Amino acid sequence: MAPRFDEEKLILDLSVADLIDAKLRRNLGFANRGGYERLWMGQAIHSRYQEEALHQDSTYQREAHLTLTLEHRGWQVRIQGRADGLRREDGELIVEEIKSVRRGGQLAPQTREIYERQALLYAWMLKRSGEESVRAELILIEIGSDYAEREPLELDEAAIDALVRKRINSLMRGWENERQASAGRRTAAAALAFPYPEMRLGQGQIVEAVERALEQREHLLLEAPTGIGKTVAAMLPALRYALEHEKRIFVLTAKTLQQKMATQVLEMLNADRAYHSLQLRAKAKMCANGEVLCHEEFCSYARDYYAKLHQSGLVPQLLGDETTLLPDVIFERAREREVCPFEVSLELAGRSQVVVCDYNYAFDPYVSLPDFAGDADLDDTILLIDEIHNLIDRGRGYYSPELSASAAGAAAESLRRGKASIHQRAAGLCDRLARLIDSTVGGELDDSAAGARAVEARLPEDDLWSFRAAFDEAFVDYIEHQRETSTFQADDRFVSLYFDFLRFLNGLVVSDSGAFNHCVEVAGRDSRLRILCKDPGRFLGKVLNRTHSAIGFSATLSPPEFYRDLLGFDTQRTGVLSVPSPFPPENRRVVIDDSISTLYRERDANYGPIAQQLAALAAAVPGNCLALFPSYSFLAEVRDRISAPGRRVLTQARGDSDRERDEILDALRSPLVGDCLLMAVAGGVFAEGVDYPGEMLSAVAIVGPCLPALTLDQQLLRAYYEERFERGFEYAFVVPGMTRVVQAAGRLIRSSQDIGVIALLDRRFLQTPYRHHLPSDWLENGAPEALVSDPSQAAREFFGQLI
Repeated sequence: MAPRFDEEKLILDLSVADLIDAKLRRNLGFANRGGYERLWMGQAIHSRYQEEALHQDSTYQREAHLTLTLEHRGWQVRIQGRADGLRREDGELIVEEIKSVRRGGQLAPQTREIYERQALLYAWMLKRSGEESVRAELILIEIGSDYAEREPLELDEAAIDALVRKRINSLMRGWENERQASAGRRTAAAALAFPYPEMRLGQGQIVEAVERALEQREHLLLEAPTGIGKTVAAMLPALRYALEHEKRIFVLTAKTLQQKMATQVLEMLNADRAYHSLQLRAKAKMCANGEVLCHEEFCSYARDYYAKLHQSGLVPQLLGDETTLLPDVIFERAREREVCPFEVSLELAGRSQVVVCDYNYAFDPYVSLPDFAGDADLDDTILLIDEIHNLIDRGRGYYSPELSASAAGAAAESLRRGKASIHQRAAGLCDRLARLIDSTVGGELDDSAAGARAVEARLPEDDLWSFRAAFDEAFVDYIEHQRETSTFQADDRFVSLYFDFLRFLNGLVVSDSGAFNHCVEVAGRDSRLRILCKDPGRFLGKVLNRTHSAIGFSATLSPPEFYRDLLGFDTQRTGVLSVPSPFPPENRRVVIDDSISTLYRERDANYGPIAQQLAALAAAVPGNCLALFPSYSFLAEVRDRISAPGRRVLTQARGDSDRERDEILDALRSPLVGDCLLMAVAGGVFAEGVDYPGEMLSAVAIVGPCLPALTLDQQLLRAYYEERFERGFEYAFVVPGMTRVVQAAGRLIRSSQDIGVIALLDRRFLQTPYRHHLPSDWLENGAPEALVSDPSQAAREFFGQLI
């Protein structure tokens, strides 16, 4: 955690890492600083040593949390940290600092000094806390063996005390300098103004609700129509509060396009250059090395990273030159100085008042930023979560791991191409894992049945756990062999399998309630073991409820208790606001085509009529038309049957690249292309998160209520929701489907000048419970039956009256 100063109470909170001088930390290599190297080897080596120590001595403490409070210059300084291990020998308490070393290698002197200092700091904390006899040991474990060398360290309490106080003085000087900058930010906060001439109807409500939530340290779920300007209305009061009270803001999104839009709003609000905002791009897209091999020996951008970064002065230069820190700018400037662009982004993120990034960096337990670690203090953090309805499915995914027999087999096949004994040993383990998965799935599913199949099942937990030690040992030896022979490779199948295996074991640990199901499935020729997380709120809530406030917004958050509970919000701290549409109803025509059915059993008979209705609608619309389908397969069936003379038909394909997506958007914008019919998938990039400003879009047709597929997962969710809410089918199928419908329709009307037609093709929109999820402002006299009409005729009438 970063040092936390409470000027009012004169309290300073520090971690042990904060007490290590910055000049010393710069001597750490890129890998050894605790990032990739710890990810690759540290977990296995530490875990194996600690488990053995605990087996030999039941009083052994692993990852021991230590705290100490001391007085310094009138301040109460609270220090906390985690010691790798604590053990007692003959009444003496011994602090262990565990580190791995290469075979036959030695720690560099500067690196050794950091590790020794850390161990002695823990010993000093214990001594100051009243322990009579304390000493420290550096435990050096040779990679690829069980040999551990113990190096005793002498504790000079007075010397450590002096170093600590010197470091605290340095931190206080830095804080004093930062206070001057924060005073400027507080002044700028008072001057922050709405960036447009006037607010739209409803934006004032949003501003007031966000202000109230922040003042009262509450959360807010905000439902408001697409196009009303939710982002700017939520961001303005959040920025004011954050700058006035020294808080940080994380703007979290599900899609890159939403990040770009949020960054543009932040830039508009920052006319006085009062704060820094940063858009954090995914690591793979920020790699300058050509392939992601994050090791000093294989990447020149990782080699001597800290030394080059310090010598170049890149971070202060970027902070001086830019207030909006964009990934393209960071990438080019970092590449010029041959330092890792992604790591530079993280350095800058730690010094920015606002960070715009994907949900993963806050909620994914495997890739989240250190700011969101399980023991991190988030009291100074404000979350603005865009399209928060997407976070439920994303959260389920974080805690729904799977193990694939084909992935294990592919790893074994790849390993056998190696000639060393470790390759054959690791390949044998992969084969054993593949056979275990195949035999488990084969015992639960009938081999004679065709197609994808899945059932609930008892997983072979004991067998899987019995593999752990062998996989850890093989993994460590494999990585060390690659280092010694310079054979690291990107997308290593064995490395990927190893981490999938660890995630699955971790999933077994946490799946201890009715919110989880254990399953097996066959997809094509692949057998899989799966864990399904039905309710991620327990995990998401651990992040959300540690923050000062979390503001989640979307066009679709009904029913609010469904989203509140499944996202894990504290019910006592969470308010709800629903804002009606501010746009003139006469600018829009909503029509329901009740001649169409998209029920599965009736689809074959309706593909042709749907194609005809869409072609007729596109012909009746003066401009572009967007048609959205519940799946790619449904889209393909209609695409094969459609004929739309005079219209260019564009089709979204599964796996389209960013370039191909941009080409489609360029075609919709270009007057040279002519009017287009874009056929895409509901819930995809063209249905959520893309703006179609001005006359770029004239009609949206949504084919069916876009229900999720009838998979085992959805059936298990249905049973869970029925038991918890007594609305199983509605919550498992109708709510996510109609959310897609409303989100898609929201692409059309995003300002008081936009006009167009929304066509809903399916008679189910007239039926319960679907009709109850249609927005109230779509309905005439509250009855969806009044919307029934032929879409093309309704479009001709609507646009005809505007001429």
